[in-house]
Amino acid sequence: MTTDNDGPNFVAARLDHLFRTVYPAALGRPYSYREAAAKIAELAGHRAVSSVYLQQIRTSKRATPSLDKLIWIARLFGVPVEYFADGVIADRVDAQLAIVTELRDHGVRELARLAAGLSAEALDPIKAQLRYFRRLEGLPEITDDPVEPSA
Repeated sequence: MTTDNDGPNFVAARLDHLFRTVYPAALGRPYSYREAAAKIAELAGHRAVSSVYLQQIRTSKRATPSLDKLIWIARLFGVPVEYFADGVIADRVDAQLAIVTELRDHGVRELARLAAGLSAEALDPIKAQLRYFRRLEGLPEITDDPVEPSA
């Protein structure tokens, strides 16, 4: 995702990204607008955002949503409200969301569980083998931790 805040669709693009990537594992798919609005109402204790309002924001039909509504939307997706206004924060959150998305893959989750608790010495040859197989399958090299802020 870009750090560009200048376009009129930056809130819509970020909300769309959240809808596509953040949802309960038990649901197994992105929220519908109705489900998202119902979950927000459950969190807020009242009807804070309608499904139509969510759709309007996500499709750029409402370019400037109210801060109050953005706060509840941010809470639904577990991101800071600044995600919708600050490109640097959005990029950091998106890097973390990428990891969450990768962990939805059963095989990746299994590898993480197997690796948990192993010493750095034990993990080094495993990481070397994974890098080898990534190259073998034509996948991009992973060189750093995406959730660590860059200096």
